[in-house]
Amino acid sequence: MSGFLFFLGCCVGSFLNVVIWRLPAHGTIVTFKNRTAPLTLSWPPSHCPMCHNAIAWYRNIPVLGWLMLRGKCSSCQAPISARYPLVELGTGLIYLSLYLGFFDAHWNHGPTPDFHGGAVALILYLIFVSCLLAASAIDADFFIIPLRLPYLVMAVALASCVFGAPDMLPAAAPASIGGKLALGGTVGLLLSNALVLLKILPRSFSTPQDIPGNPQDIPLPLNPPPTLKKSWPQITAGCVIALIVLLAWAFWSATAAALVTMIGGILAFLIGVLPRPVLAPDDSQLVLEESADVNARREISKEILFLLPPLCLAMLALVVPVALPAAPWLERLLGVLLGLLVGGGMIWVVRIIGTLIFGRVAMGAADAPLMAAIGAVVGVPAVIVVFFLAPILGLVWAIVLKFQGKPNILPYGPWLSMAAILTLFIGNPLIHWYAQQIFPATAPTSHSSVMWPGEPAPSFSPAGTRP
Repeated sequence: MSGFLFFLGCCVGSFLNVVIWRLPAHGTIVTFKNRTAPLTLSWPPSHCPMCHNAIAWYRNIPVLGWLMLRGKCSSCQAPISARYPLVELGTGLIYLSLYLGFFDAHWNHGPTPDFHGGAVALILYLIFVSCLLAASAIDADFFIIPLRLPYLVMAVALASCVFGAPDMLPAAAPASIGGKLALGGTVGLLLSNALVLLKILPRSFSTPQDIPGNPQDIPLPLNPPPTLKKSWPQITAGCVIALIVLLAWAFWSATAAALVTMIGGILAFLIGVLPRPVLAPDDSQLVLEESADVNARREISKEILFLLPPLCLAMLALVVPVALPAAPWLERLLGVLLGLLVGGGMIWVVRIIGTLIFGRVAMGAADAPLMAAIGAVVGVPAVIVVFFLAPILGLVWAIVLKFQGKPNILPYGPWLSMAAILTLFIGNPLIHWYAQQIFPATAPTSHSSVMWPGEPAPSFSPAGTRP
């Protein structure tokens, strides 16, 4: 099963290479071999962008295909970017780490479900990771996140509430504070969207000149990624990562091997995707100019109006009694909705406050839906860990770029995504450790509250504190 999931992850990584470069330009009219049609994820078929020759299936095997071709097209000898195998390798390692961590090292608390019992949660995590990786690479290259990616994660998370294993999904009791906030906030969010559709509430940045980083001004990726002048250092780094992962499997515990495999997959992906290719000689300066909108404060005030109904109805739900059945699927649904609201709300508040203070758009509009999707999967306690871990990861990478003398204008989406993937493993141990520091004798549990292997399960869970 481990070998299957690794190979599956590499195949998904190969597909993500297509998604990363075609999704932002989806629907654009292109011509290929005398046929003119809209660009899709499946058309034109895989081909060399230089000579347009089709790629044979045996040369399109993830990772191995690039190595067999020695990074060059078999027909015209044009170089093939090292980004392809590194994205494939990184995705495969992350897929492998999820299975190893949850079904071999038993990172989740309580009775560990077997593969069949936790298959729905594993599928949710795999889709979650895939969408985050695609969003990260697109954001790194073009400073945009296609909203259909976080929306897909939200939809799968909501669907998993009906079929999922309760030990591996967020949950909130209907009578708890979290359940009431989730119910009221969701009704308010639906109301705000309805008011926008009815044009009662104004849209922020509704005119092209008010949109920071207007997608019309961003070069669309009609061709595969350019090959960096020095690809072999990237490949060498990927080989070192793979070697460390193999050593972890051979000599370390299952817990350590799972964590090393996940970190190795993240590093392989980042080495392939970052540093991002330069789309223009002064693209970093262009990003700064786009965010410095003269109407930023005026436009962001419209988003404050949008948030008022969710906030007011969430507070109202705390005092208005609502009788809901205590069904397991409803608890999971409220847990997902609460994580969605808290995750997206935190980023949205930062975006509003930062814009009001500095007079420039402090954060991309798509970062809030991305964080909402993260919160829907990992739950409220863990999404707070993501919120604080993401800037730390971004700062580390900015320091690396500083020493290399490269521009440090970085999108925030990749760091939210990488922090979310790491939080699947280290989030709940951090929460458990922090709770023990504050309440040594009564550390509360949370959904899928992961503990370091060997630790006893918490003996006390205060009433009404189930997330």
